[in-house]
Amino acid sequence: MKGKMLDTYERWKESGHLETKLKAISEMTSKRATQRQVAEYLGVSEKTIIKLRKVHQRLDDAFQFGDEELKQNLIDAIYQRAIGFEYEETQTVIEETKTGTKKRITKFKKQSLPDISAIKYLLITKFGIEYNEKKVEIELMAKRIENGEEVWMNEYRDEESLITPRVRKQSKK
Repeated sequence: MKGKMLDTYERWKESGHLETKLKAISEMTSKRATQRQVAEYLGVSEKTIIKLRKVHQRLDDAFQFGDEELKQNLIDAIYQRAIGFEYEETQTVIEETKTGTKKRITKFKKQSLPDISAIKYLLITKFGIEYNEKKVEIELMAKRIENGEEVWMNEYRDEESLITPRVRKQSKK
């Protein structure tokens, strides 16, 4: 045999299927498909996908592009909820009359009102603590920590090893 054996990615490239595979990966990932589901669709194991992603940047980029597209679509959906939107509902009524069946279609315009939770989320993530309803408490805690009045630490709460934050006051010397 001359040279090394081609890996799956290189075989896709050599056969002319690489671009189609990369596009499918991005599309599937943007619609919430897991890496395992993508691997199954491509007819390879998840381990193979993991190895290929480490070696071939374009393959990894296809997954990342899909994730970014999904994230953007979700943010767009939150934005739509935050500002409200208009939509149309269609109702079809079929009536039996003496002359036969009569179909009547009625369309209604409806308004989805702005969602306060979506508004709060976008304000806080885009413009920061200024819009957080707990702004005063957060600033007070930050000031206490900055002044060395409090130390935040994690301690085990019970035998299941659940970690919970706990405040320990430090005495001023």
